[in-house]
Amino acid sequence: MSTAVQATEEREQRLSRARAALGAAERSAARWGGRIDRTALRSSPQSVDDAADDGLGTRLPVPGPLATLFPRGSLRAGSSVALEGAASTSLLLSLAVAAAGEDSWCAIAGMPDLGLRSALDAGLDPCRLALAPAGGEQRPQVLSALADGVGVLVLGPELDLAPALWRSLLGRARTADTLVLAAIPPGRADLTLRTTTQGWTGLGQGSGRLRRRRLEITAEGRGIAGHRTARVVLPQVDGMIAQAPRSAAEDRAGEGPMRLLPPVRRAG
Repeated sequence: MSTAVQATEEREQRLSRARAALGAAERSAARWGGRIDRTALRSSPQSVDDAADDGLGTRLPVPGPLATLFPRGSLRAGSSVALEGAASTSLLLSLAVAAAGEDSWCAIAGMPDLGLRSALDAGLDPCRLALAPAGGEQRPQVLSALADGVGVLVLGPELDLAPALWRSLLGRARTADTLVLAAIPPGRADLTLRTTTQGWTGLGQGSGRLRRRRLEITAEGRGIAGHRTARVVLPQVDGMIAQAPRSAAEDRAGEGPMRLLPPVRRAG
């Protein structure tokens, strides 16, 4: 059996599991109203080769300002990323938007305060988005089904996952090539991002409102020797993140050591 045929069959199996998972999530979230557009789950013969696969696993894109934090500037499908610190929700959504692309489904659990408007502003397609409630006796089954069936699974800080369930979800995600993005998980992830706020902009002389924040993000984990650091600004007008501008001190440091002029003899 050729690799293309196997990939097609695996995709059909994932789509079947996704339909079952979304049915459970739809019933659990019925109190929020609305319906999930299931037509987006129809298989497409061209979507198998949409993501880059270099023999080491399918690679998923990341936001441009964060590319320097990840090995080879991308994420591996089936891997996991943990986020700790400030602005974790904004970063989770930014990573999910980039990784999901134009044809993958994204499921979000453990963010009860996240509105559809916020998800839309971040760039997520509501027709390919499933919001799963954090509580309920069927939570482990729902999360396991989502890990089997969607392309990107976002786990918010309100889930309070048990370590055993976290390990089970990671195993399922690796098998199904599902990217897992989690805020403060109860166990280790392939990569960990830690953020600290460097400052805010927007306030004037006692008036105005906070508009943007400057963050420093440190990444460590598999494929990274030591750690990597990036500075970003969020949010932008379109809800995305941008690379933080260099400060005057950093610009001077990048120019190298100051060159001294040779002494000049005084005439006479």
